[in-house]
Formats: sequence, C-alpha cells, structure tokens
Amino acid sequence: MQSENFDIEILSLNHVQFRVDYYSSNKEHLEIWHPTTPKGFYTFKYQKNKIYEQLKSVNNSKSAQFVIVNKAKTKMLGHCNYTKIKNYKCWLGYSISKISEGKSLMYEALRLTNEYVINNLKIKEIRACILPNNEKSIILIKRLNFKYVGEKDELEINGETRTYETYLLSAS
Repeated sequence: MQSENFDIEILSLNHVQFRVDYYSSNKEHLEIWHPTTPKGFYTFKYQKNKIYEQLKSVNNSKSAQFVIVNKAKTKMLGHCNYTKIKNYKCWLGYSISKISEGKSLMYEALRLTNEYVINNLKIKEIRACILPNNEKSIILIKRLNFKYVGEKDELEINGETRTYETYLLSAS
C-alpha cells in the first residue's frame, strides 16, 4: 500500500534492522504507552525472533502486521498490527515515531490498513484499547469512526497496572 507520504509493507524479516532502529530511537517516546520491554528487546536477535513469532501468527491467519516506511525505504516510521483475529474480529495496535507524530501519518496509515483488513480479511469488528490519558490516540481513533464502548481492561506499563478503555470500529 502506498500514500504520498510513505509506503506500508507487510512485516517480513527484511524489517529486523528497521525495528531495532525504530524502537531504539523512540524508546522514551513509546515506553509511556507500552508494556515494559523484555531484556534484549533493542537487539537484532530479539527483533528477529519476535518477527519470526509474528510471522507464524500471520501464516496461521491470526494476525496482520504492517510496517510504515518512508518513501526512500530507509527508515521505519511506525507500525499497525491487527491481532487475535477470530470470528471476523480483531484487536488493533499501533505506534508512530516521535518525529512523525502530529502529521496525520498514522491516520492515513490506519485508514489504509483498516480498509485492507476489512476488504481482504473480511474483518467485521476492529477493537482498540487506549489509555484514557492518551488524548492524541483517542482523537485519532475517533477521527477514524471508532466508537467508545465502555469496556475496560488492565495491562502492565512500566511496572504499573494501567486501565485501558476499548473503542470499536464496525465494518458497514
């Protein structure tokens, strides 16, 4: 998939170094929203193993994993992951680099990838869990026509249990 500003690629082993660079250069930016990273997370070996694991899930039709790269294909700008695919439903996860934030790139990427999973994977419901203080993400998800459904869940973030709120996009 392509836009004027970036390309979206399906995750592959070609993205290992991109992910190492992405997560390393965005560590502070991302760690306030993500679970505590395991030992070795920022290494080539860890990311290669993680991609292998994610590709197994893709091959078993349990997820769709996308990487957002710049037009020159030299840098990862973000990612969109559709996981726990079952009964035409899935969960959405995403992140964008600090330097790419605030430029509507994730809006554009999610618009394209949501359309892809709805049309090609026949997904009927996409759910996203967002921390209530992540105002940018809430604005983004509402702009994409996700609706707040009131369900809450908990996840460990930086050693502390945090409550997420659920948003839903229904395919029409």
